[in-house]
Amino acid sequence: MKIVQVQTQAEAGGAQRISDMVGEGLRARGHEIRTVFMYRKTDVYDRDPYADFVLAEPPQGLFGQIKAAVGLARYLRAARPDAVITFQHYGNIFGTIGARLAGAKLIIANQSGAPQSRGVRGILTQIDKLMGTLGIYHANVVNSGWTRAQFDTFPEAYQRRTLRIDHGVAAPAHAIDKAAARAAFGLPSGAWLAVSSGRMAPSKNQIALVGALVHLPEIHMAIAGTGPEWDAIVAFAASHGVKDRLHLVGEVPPTRIFEFLAAGDAYAFASTTETFGLAVVEAAISGLPVVTSDLPVMKEVLTTEGSEAAALFVDADAAGIAKGLAELIAEPELAARLAAAGQRLKEQYSPARMCAGYEALLAPQSFPHGCNPVDHFQSA
Repeated sequence: MKIVQVQTQAEAGGAQRISDMVGEGLRARGHEIRTVFMYRKTDVYDRDPYADFVLAEPPQGLFGQIKAAVGLARYLRAARPDAVITFQHYGNIFGTIGARLAGAKLIIANQSGAPQSRGVRGILTQIDKLMGTLGIYHANVVNSGWTRAQFDTFPEAYQRRTLRIDHGVAAPAHAIDKAAARAAFGLPSGAWLAVSSGRMAPSKNQIALVGALVHLPEIHMAIAGTGPEWDAIVAFAASHGVKDRLHLVGEVPPTRIFEFLAAGDAYAFASTTETFGLAVVEAAISGLPVVTSDLPVMKEVLTTEGSEAAALFVDADAAGIAKGLAELIAEPELAARLAAAGQRLKEQYSPARMCAGYEALLAPQSFPHGCNPVDHFQSA
């Protein structure tokens, strides 16, 4: 089957990691699949042989956004895929429209956030609700039980098309030496080091991670990622006298994320809103003890099938993060227990299991005549 995945921006983010794994898994199953980005934001996908870009740089203003949407429609018309899988708000909307114009037989949307009622996100939520209710896309994937519950008030027709496929999370292929990892990223060799990763945006709340350094004067913090909060984070660290213990390593490509994680003694995450928390689960599976914000979805995804917690859940502020990290330092047995539980999440979030879920949706001809593939999948 010929498949195109539609993403909004090309950068090293969670949604992009998922489409990478889906693409790799479906290609291994014999499908022809490419990913098109509406625009190039960083260079992380420049050498990806399966990636295409509509625009070479982020669109400026309304005209730029229209240009990206029209360019995407033209790309899909030229590609003529059998199926289109869309990601992120704009990718879902413009990818679905472009897929319809291209005559795609199957369109699968992915929900990357909970419904919103205000601002631009509120408008996008209403458009998504209409598309899902009218069946403009055929299936609507959510990535956790918590996320699925956020759509419980949507129309029944929308909910019939919604199903859960947990994110797949890759595991490191081999052990990575901590000292070598620290040297590779220019991190201090002898310090107790907490690491974190993710786009530097207000909702990711990395300011709280930096604030934890104020409470814990003996530790260092390394953060992988870029984004609009970079300057604010640097300024906060400087004004609070912790800049020398904060290490911003910039964007780390997916191929090196486990090398970065291997440099840490623990993983810290202070996000205020998530639908899954791919970066945190990735860290847990890599063998790091995790301290994370006390969100219901975090408790869901960081609990093993044997009901073991794979993280400490704390208030998403500087004091809460500091308290959790201090517990790990004071109680090595606790840190080891959490790390072991995190590694047991490997099978629970197997990329192969995720890809099998998508492939089931991509093969409607395998279902009995008249059977809705989403209904069949949910009952399986």
